[in-house]
Formats: sequence, structure tokens, C-alpha cells
Amino acid sequence: MRKIYYIFLAGILLGACQKSSVDKKEEGLIRYKETVPINDVPSASLTFFEVTDTRCPGINCLVAGFVFIDISLDGATMDGKITNHIKICAGCEVGMPDTLDYKFAGQEYRFILKSVLPLVRPQGEIKKTDYAISLDIKKK
Repeated sequence: MRKIYYIFLAGILLGACQKSSVDKKEEGLIRYKETVPINDVPSASLTFFEVTDTRCPGINCLVAGFVFIDISLDGATMDGKITNHIKICAGCEVGMPDTLDYKFAGQEYRFILKSVLPLVRPQGEIKKTDYAISLDIKKK
């Protein structure tokens, strides 16, 4: 009976030590087409897959615009490899949030798009490779 008690206690302590947020690089930015791990077991990673930027490049604009971010989630489960795409929007009013709760590979996450860099400049086009996002990822 004591063995069961100690095993149960160890399970609780190990569960309490799990982090609720995902560590990223020091600067906290994910660059365009960059992949970062978001979970060890089951294995899961996130890739900043695509960006669509309609933000106003100047000062005299009628509409501020928005930025759609497409994120690819790749992982493995008992059923094999899985890939899902989620979309998050900065500047959208309704229908496309900047915060998204999503269950992937058996783990629930909360993705919060904090910022999209660079800020649009009036000098012209921005290459997609110049984009980076600040994304807060929390395990639920």
C-alpha cells in the first residue's frame, strides 16, 4: 500500500513541476519560416508559415489594416505524424482573434500574438523574410 502512495505522490510532484509556458529563443521572436519546439512528449513544433500584411504604410489612411499569420503545427501521436495550420490576426475586429485556444497532439495551448515586426514603413515593400512575430505560447 505504501508503494502505491509513494508512486501517486511522485506523480503529483512531477506534474506540478511542468511549465505552463513554452520557452523560445532569448529574444522571444519567431522569424518567418522558423520552427521552434513547443512540446517534448508528445513531440510538437511550430513554424511561422505565412504572413499577409494589409497594414497602412502611411499616415493618411482610412483603415489601419491587419496582419494574418499562418502557423503550422507539426507533431507526432500514436496515430503517426500530424500537421495542422492555425490562423491568428493582429488588427482584426471580429472573426479572427489575436488569441487562440487550440488542442494539438493531445495538449491544449493558448497562442497569443503580441506583435508583428517590422512595423510597416512608407519606403515600400517589406520582404517576407524580414517579418518576425512575438508569440506567447502557454500550455493549459
